[in-house]
Amino acid sequence: MSDVNPVAPLTQSTLSSAAEFLARRDPMLRQVLQRLGPPPLWRRTANFATLSRIVIEQQVSLAVAKSTYERLRTVCGGSVTALSISKVDDVGLRSVGLSRQKARYIRELSLAVRERRFSVSGLSRCDDEEAAQRVRSLLGFGAWSADIYLMMALLRPDVLPVGDLGLIKGIAEVCDQIFESPEQIIERAESWRPWRSVATRMVWHVYLINRGKDAHAIASG
Repeated sequence: MSDVNPVAPLTQSTLSSAAEFLARRDPMLRQVLQRLGPPPLWRRTANFATLSRIVIEQQVSLAVAKSTYERLRTVCGGSVTALSISKVDDVGLRSVGLSRQKARYIRELSLAVRERRFSVSGLSRCDDEEAAQRVRSLLGFGAWSADIYLMMALLRPDVLPVGDLGLIKGIAEVCDQIFESPEQIIERAESWRPWRSVATRMVWHVYLINRGKDAHAIASG
């Protein structure tokens, strides 16, 4: 189970097997698995719309981001693509609830795709480091945005989004300790390799359930 193709996407089957592997390796995750079972896959489509939605999700709640994204999809005629974004003016983008910065980031993403300076489909052929670097090269896309896209759209098995609030709070609850820095989280998660994406989903599962949310009912996109 430890021999993992780092580019092969997770499936529900490999996720469940990986959760069992992690439970044998980490007593804290064993308790999580015994309590909640395997986490949801939370899969998103690997496309322009998902990258746009990740921009919208930066520093806001998932509920707010979902509402904003649905309004954006409406003004785009039902489909968020590089072309449909190009047909919506700045007033239209701001009208759905996008900040000036986020509207600019999505518009620049659209331009990069239309000018063929950035290929969304090409990310699936890159290893994790190269795919993340390409996403981070986009205006407004940092490490968190790249990690979330790799985890949820490309379904890469060994990504640790250390800047994610759900992971930060969830791992503190799972391990019953405070982590003072990203480096401490990285060190704690070292034993989760090569399945850190699965361990992160297990932590997210705890984080959501502890807040009374139905994790399986949350739409991924």
